[in-house]
Amino acid sequence: MGAVCVLWTAGAQAVRADEAKPVSIVSSPKVGDAVRYKTILKISIQGNDITVEQTRKHVVKEVKDNKDVVLAVEEEGGKVGAGGNDMDIPAGSPTAVTVDKANKVLTFKPEKEDNPYLSTPCQHLMALIDRIILPDKPVKPGDSWTTEVDNPQVKGKKVTIKTTFVGDGKAGDASALKFKQTLEAATDEKDAMLKAEATALLDPATGQLIEEEQTAKGIPGTMGPVDWTGTIKRVKKDS
Repeated sequence: MGAVCVLWTAGAQAVRADEAKPVSIVSSPKVGDAVRYKTILKISIQGNDITVEQTRKHVVKEVKDNKDVVLAVEEEGGKVGAGGNDMDIPAGSPTAVTVDKANKVLTFKPEKEDNPYLSTPCQHLMALIDRIILPDKPVKPGDSWTTEVDNPQVKGKKVTIKTTFVGDGKAGDASALKFKQTLEAATDEKDAMLKAEATALLDPATGQLIEEEQTAKGIPGTMGPVDWTGTIKRVKKDS
């Protein structure tokens, strides 16, 4: 249950000469780079409240000549809580995900289509929420850019993603770069809409996501529309 959270800007460098100059983020991941994230989702569906905790490891498998990156997202299990009862989620099969140099999801291919709650196109759509789209030029606080991608849920329609660089932030005591992002997408031919918002902190030294808070309304689950709020946090040690 829950989207496959796909988050990677490993090896990126945020170059900042001083506060008056724009920020540049240049992604340069290497094969074998790995990072682990823990996701906590609070889900509302048909009047029921569910909490899902999961951990996933993201490993760079290939860096292509055009800077596209192929990742293996490895499901490491977790737990789900509903009605005061907890149940373990076993480790699952990996998903192959290709992203471009702007951190945009190009392909999303689970090894097994075994999620009974979210279809593969829906999981692909959820992965677009998780990722912060990087700018193609230096940006200053308040600068925004809009990205359109093909809608994996509804053929022939587009997903609109708007990203804003907020400025300096803090992740605990560590410095960070803060971004906000919104996403809108049709989820059926009758134009039911998914709307999502995310606030994220990136590591200024590496470009990796440190943590993200997100909300999503109108997720097209197999049991009906789903709303959720969630957090994603980098796990420091790759144990």
